[in-house]
Amino acid sequence: MEHTISAISTPIGVGGISVIRISGHNAFSVAKGMFKSKTPFDKIKSHTVTYGKIHDKKGNTLDNVLLLKMKAPKTYTKEDSVEIHCHGGIYITKKILELTYENGALPAQPGEFTKRAFINGSIDLMEAEAVMDLINAEAEDSYKDALAQLKGEKSLEIKKIRSELIDLISHIMVIMDYPEYDIEKLTVEQAKKQACSIKKQLKELIEDFDNRRIIREGLNVAVVGDVNVGKSTFINRACGQNRVIVTDIAGTTRDVIEVKIDVKGLCVTLKDTAGIRTTEDEIEKIGIEKSKEAIEQADAVIYIADINRPKKDEIFNYIKNLDKTICVLNKTDLITENEREKHISNIEKDLQKTFKDRIISCSLDKKEGINEIFDKLLDMVDAGSIRQGTSIITNARHKKHIIDAIEFLENVEQGSYIDMLSVDLTCAADELGKITGETASSDIVDRIFQNFCVGK
Repeated sequence: MEHTISAISTPIGVGGISVIRISGHNAFSVAKGMFKSKTPFDKIKSHTVTYGKIHDKKGNTLDNVLLLKMKAPKTYTKEDSVEIHCHGGIYITKKILELTYENGALPAQPGEFTKRAFINGSIDLMEAEAVMDLINAEAEDSYKDALAQLKGEKSLEIKKIRSELIDLISHIMVIMDYPEYDIEKLTVEQAKKQACSIKKQLKELIEDFDNRRIIREGLNVAVVGDVNVGKSTFINRACGQNRVIVTDIAGTTRDVIEVKIDVKGLCVTLKDTAGIRTTEDEIEKIGIEKSKEAIEQADAVIYIADINRPKKDEIFNYIKNLDKTICVLNKTDLITENEREKHISNIEKDLQKTFKDRIISCSLDKKEGINEIFDKLLDMVDAGSIRQGTSIITNARHKKHIIDAIEFLENVEQGSYIDMLSVDLTCAADELGKITGETASSDIVDRIFQNFCVGK
């Protein structure tokens, strides 16, 4: 890369510190022109932190800062790099960034630091994508998946399968180009058998990807029920704060409200929906339609009912045939202690045909049953099973290239001549190379990094 870039790498806003990152062959001269300390800039050792002051062109002090000087190639981008850690005010951070421009740096494009790390061979394309996955991880499971990818563990698996293809292609090419050499012969059937074995490995990756979608994207849960049965109370108890308005007035919830929480390492998005009922209120009608959409799109549904009037609401008929539903019978505290056990037993027995063992009786107002609901939820989606190990492919782009590779290998299985097999085998290898970046075009690379934040 010819030019030197700079950007703010911390979120814009007021905080303890802000970090301005500079990278490129002129990074040191850019920093030297604005940083003053007891140690001359040229004498500062690489990979050390130095205290000093940032001065503008007129010699005025802008801020007291810490400067980290890092000499190539032992840097993230494999270029000379500098980080300036200043106080976290919006104004001062922008002033220091503008000063880097005055000293010769250019504004970094989205993801340009990580893009340079990829282009300079510090990381491959899968590892680069893992950077944003790690930043966006909202729970332990997705964090672990992203971290494994960032370490290169997943790239090695893809490269290993691609290497098998390259070896097979090389064997075919040698046989065709140098028939006089004493090399082990490879028949069409043997080549097909190896291609079939590789295809099987790739199909397993696709199946694993689909099974672990919940780990990557989180669990999408619709919380449904009649008006004033405790939906909003459940949301507030689950997230530990009053995120949703709770009143005795029917129809308070008009829109689908989303709350994200961490449930034993899994990101769960709870969607508080409007109660489904007959109404003449046009705004409420819109909310009810959105509730129905949320149910259709959800991975699981938590149906909350008043234990004193279950199966009396309209939504029961809407969700009673969904196997993805947990029934929560709320307000057990309103039943007299003498009648409670018998009443609960009778109601649960009546609902077992519909919900089987997915029934929980509790008092959300008394903060009872929350853990039981989430335990039942994780069991229902088989969270224990999908958490085993880590998925090799982690996004739709990877899946698309693997599907294309599988199609080429299926063409190989239909081939009749050894020389023709190498064409589809080469195309399959190219598709796998696009995942790690070994054969990715500039368009693919640009498309990936345009979704990054500027400072990364």
